[in-house]
Amino acid sequence: FEHDCLRIGRGKQKLTNEQLEALQLFYGENGVPFYSLIHHGVRFNEYVGVIQVGKTVIEVLPKADKANPNDESVKTTWRNVLISMLYAVGIFDIHAPSNSNLRLRSNSILDLYFDLFIKEIEYLLHRGLVKKYRKTSGNRSALKGSIQFGKHISQNLVHQERFYVRHTIYDTQHDIHAILYKALKLLSFINTNVQLSSRLGTLLLDFPELYDIKISESLFDKVALDRKMEPYRKALEIAKLILLNYHPDVKKGTSNVLALMFDMNLLWERFVYVSLRKHKLANTSIASQN
Repeated sequence: FEHDCLRIGRGKQKLTNEQLEALQLFYGENGVPFYSLIHHGVRFNEYVGVIQVGKTVIEVLPKADKANPNDESVKTTWRNVLISMLYAVGIFDIHAPSNSNLRLRSNSILDLYFDLFIKEIEYLLHRGLVKKYRKTSGNRSALKGSIQFGKHISQNLVHQERFYVRHTIYDTQHDIHAILYKALKLLSFINTNVQLSSRLGTLLLDFPELYDIKISESLFDKVALDRKMEPYRKALEIAKLILLNYHPDVKKGTSNVLALMFDMNLLWERFVYVSLRKHKLANTSIASQN
């Protein structure tokens, strides 16, 4: 729960040395808002959500009462409350016709995010992936597009049956698909839920294999969605969230960290605002604070 501690070798839920080291590395010199470091452990702040360290998922739930925190029914209650709040404020918003099958015998919010992403990719594949025009150049056996004389002469002096040309191709090989493909591959690597593994494997077989793309905030800023690409918006939002919040362990490769955390104070404010708007009277206006 919020404001609880996890320590090495203490309590029912205890950290290993490797897990604490990964959390310390992730914390770094500048710190992160999700938790603070204490002697042989970490203390969580007012953020809720999930942090995955290697294959270990730490779920941080809202702490709103003094009930026994080790009682599984209490955890289940607050997990469901948190998921309901995230649904209410529109964080889980999908193309699937029903939300009922999303309650995945869920281990954590992380599973819900992964399930949403898988559903979005299944939806896009079912619709048919959108093709785009792209320019390419290379040696071809037929003259197509514009001939690049410098390269043509240097490469084809002894191969006069070939032409070095630059031309346009209309296919599914473009940056948006490269981002989604990279997110799919990352999910298949970090996913710990057996129910999702087979669906991820099927999607990786069905999705076209694409080039590797360097992920950065500016890459997502450059992505422009026209009317044809609008159905990709939700899948891209989840891919952005997962890819930008994934911190690979470059030294050992075993303690990669993925953090999907929400400021509970802001989430609560937003939830109250949305709830009041939902039930407001016709002659009442409600504005949220800036």
